Amino acid sequence: MSVRIVRDFIKFYGAGKTLTLYESSIVRKKNHIFFLIREGLNKKLVILYPSDAEVPEGFVFEEKGSFPYGRKKFNYVLCPCNSKNASQLRRTFPYTRPQAIGLRPAIGLGDRLGLATPGHIRAVKEFGVFPVLAQQSIREMERTQRTPQEVLDDVSWAVFQEGYRGGFAADADHLKKESHVDATFAAGFTMYTIDCSDYIDFEADNYSFNALKSRFENLPWDEMECDKNRFIRLYKRKRIVLNMPDGEIKELKFSEEDLFRAAVKFSRAIIFVTRMYRRLRKLFGRRRFDFEVSIDETEKPTTPLEHLFLISEFKRFKVKIHGLALRFVGRFEKAIDYIGDLKEFENSLMEHILISKRFGPYKISVHSGSDKFSIYPILNKLASNMLHLKTSGTSYLESLRIVARHDPALFREIVKYGLEHFQEDRKSYHISTDLSLIPDPDQVSNEELEKAFLDSPAGRQVLHVTYGSVLTAKDEEGRWLFRERIKKVLLENEEEFYETVAAHIKRHIKKCFM
Repeated sequence: MSVRIVRDFIKFYGAGKTLTLYESSIVRKKNHIFFLIREGLNKKLVILYPSDAEVPEGFVFEEKGSFPYGRKKFNYVLCPCNSKNASQLRRTFPYTRPQAIGLRPAIGLGDRLGLATPGHIRAVKEFGVFPVLAQQSIREMERTQRTPQEVLDDVSWAVFQEGYRGGFAADADHLKKESHVDATFAAGFTMYTIDCSDYIDFEADNYSFNALKSRFENLPWDEMECDKNRFIRLYKRKRIVLNMPDGEIKELKFSEEDLFRAAVKFSRAIIFVTRMYRRLRKLFGRRRFDFEVSIDETEKPTTPLEHLFLISEFKRFKVKIHGLALRFVGRFEKAIDYIGDLKEFENSLMEHILISKRFGPYKISVHSGSDKFSIYPILNKLASNMLHLKTSGTSYLESLRIVARHDPALFREIVKYGLEHFQEDRKSYHISTDLSLIPDPDQVSNEELEKAFLDSPAGRQVLHVTYGSVLTAKDEEGRWLFRERIKKVLLENEEEFYETVAAHIKRHIKKCFM
């Protein structure tokens, strides 16, 4: 009944217009029918209701009218997909609101354009993996000039558009300041990934024993909630045995030097994490939230003994973590496959999993996890039931695939602009791109653009790390150089765009979780 009424409305209202109806969004609540349409490039929420009923409270509309339906008469309002209406949408339809994940395996799906989420939803619906649909770091938000509220609102509209009721989370990723926690909490995020890398003493691996001892003595003991002697006794007694699958037995215990080194390296970071956790605990009160700690952005891999120290300290400070992002062996460069020895990775991962099972439960979180297809079978075998895989920029690259197919000239402009800004943009990433492998975009045929720039490691990395420069570039009059043109291509080829993103994410899910 609702679908028939909506289709008749589209015929009535859409006469002479270019309208797209998102039929999956149609939902009835009492005597009101809600659904999403797109007129040109602008999406709008439509609410239909009998002429004797009132407009639903809380929604702001920009157009109102009526249309006949048989012997009845319906009123309608068209509401812009803005933040105020997104907030009311979440109140009206709880399935458009993020929720805490807990310890369920999950996949994080960042969306730098705010347009790819329907593709993400189509991928996870097929396999039932719990999605983190609003996943964005503060760094990414700053580079794309989006706010936490915009990120979450875009996801809520996409969830409504697809009629997705399976639940999702919102991850405020790589937070480094309490102000970041406050801003993302105010927006409605449910997961908080704390990046403590600014507080890690990376030189601790190189200090002499005397230097370590001196620095250990000068740790901020007034914030450590433990005196030095008790701290030393606590860890000198700590010993665990890891029974490896191949029969090898590995013992983890702290020598005095091991303890000093771990404490000097991580204690200030642990204090920072504790402060952020307690801030969130106060903000949420009795409500649930997910808490993850990230130490993946370091030069050296996290050792099993360091893992043991970190989780022991979190427990001592009563910090309840749901996920821990370690720095694994090998290289996790952006946009390309894992670089390293697969057997070494498997053995190292097994050690970390055994520690997490012993001291958990908490999930192992794999950051920069997109496109690491060679390690997915290992993750699947060892950790599929306790895994959080984070992807982000790969969906942006799949978006550019649509641009390459349908507007090759625009794609070439993006490649050239990316190459001009690559050296500056790469500074915050650990990548090994060889620019000599990238061809002149003007010398590549339209048919070969995807292969040359989106199927090659060097091309993918250039486009991946320069997204911020591309998406925020403006001309002399302050108009977007690329952003709106990219959006136009994607929306004009919307179904192909969603299915292309979905197909790419399905590859990740199949290999990691199925």
